[in-house]
Amino acid sequence: MYKQVIKLQKIYILSIAINLTFTSIEYSVKAIPATCGFQPILKATGVKVYYKNHQSSKKEYITVIQTTQAKIDNLTGTIFKIPASRVSKKPLSQFWQDAVSNNTSTQKARVVINGTFFSTKQEPTGIAFGLKARGNMITYGYGIANEYPGEIRTFSFNPQAGFASIQPYTTESFRRFPEVIGALGAKANKAATKYLPRTFVGVRDDNGDNLNETVIFYSSNYARQVDARNALMCFGANASAMLDGGGSTGIIVDGKPLIDTPRKIPHAIGVYEKM
Repeated sequence: MYKQVIKLQKIYILSIAINLTFTSIEYSVKAIPATCGFQPILKATGVKVYYKNHQSSKKEYITVIQTTQAKIDNLTGTIFKIPASRVSKKPLSQFWQDAVSNNTSTQKARVVINGTFFSTKQEPTGIAFGLKARGNMITYGYGIANEYPGEIRTFSFNPQAGFASIQPYTTESFRRFPEVIGALGAKANKAATKYLPRTFVGVRDDNGDNLNETVIFYSSNYARQVDARNALMCFGANASAMLDGGGSTGIIVDGKPLIDTPRKIPHAIGVYEKM
């Protein structure tokens, strides 16, 4: 009788463990956002890249970075402070080489994406909506006074603390964050309904602590603004913004250009896997 009771207790405990396991699995599956037809092409620590396979030549990529497990870095050309804050331009492929040169035993470059808005008429060029990189204030932007009133945003992030934010443009953001990229609101009309190359960014709070630990980039060679917004929302973004697009749009993954651009740009965003 004593042995029978022990056996029944073991079965009961095992049953509880199985139920807890299934409950945990069910919760984790529900917590993962849908991928809306995007398939993973890169899975690294804290970094994932997805691709949507279209029948045409249209390309769409989603890059997801968990900033507590991976690193985002601002990459710039040479900065000139006199007579005005301007930055030299170079090909995205050169920014990839810059990212690789920053590899260490604890981080490895996996992705480089084009960044902020700039003037294509200058060399070195002005930055339209502001830029702060690695704690160094470069410029508040030449276009904040008269371009897209009410639609200017900043994408800010703190690589050390592991969180990011998208908010309306204020100089306070440049004081609070070590990394700030000027952007436009996701609904700002920049040929919104035309199919053009696009680069967008979104942020996501994964644990409900009101800090966005995950950053999501959208890159496409042929999309409307609504397509970019919808893709980011599908991946759980609670806020999104537009980075430079058109002829500047580009993405390189592990040295391979997935969307290539001949245009030279002053700023790019490097994504590193933490080793």
